[in-house]
Amino acid sequence: MQKAIGRVIEKIRKQKNFKFTIFCYENDISKTTLYMIEKGKNKPYVTSLCEIIEALGVSYKEFGVLLDNELPPEYWNNEN
Repeated sequence: MQKAIGRVIEKIRKQKNFKFTIFCYENDISKTTLYMIEKGKNKPYVTSLCEIIEALGVSYKEFGVLLDNELPPEYWNNEN
């Protein structure tokens, strides 16, 4: 799941042409934190995830739909 979250965040950020460093600076997000989340190496805290989603300018529902589309079908067949 954490890799899918990271991929969705990175896709949205790039689609909106938010440059990594500027996005972090303008939204007071640590570059290391965002990098580790985008690369699927860290699970974001719920508060951090909410701040990132809001900074990206998407609704939670939209993010959820994009995340659902990013997860492989077999994810829902397992108890994760």
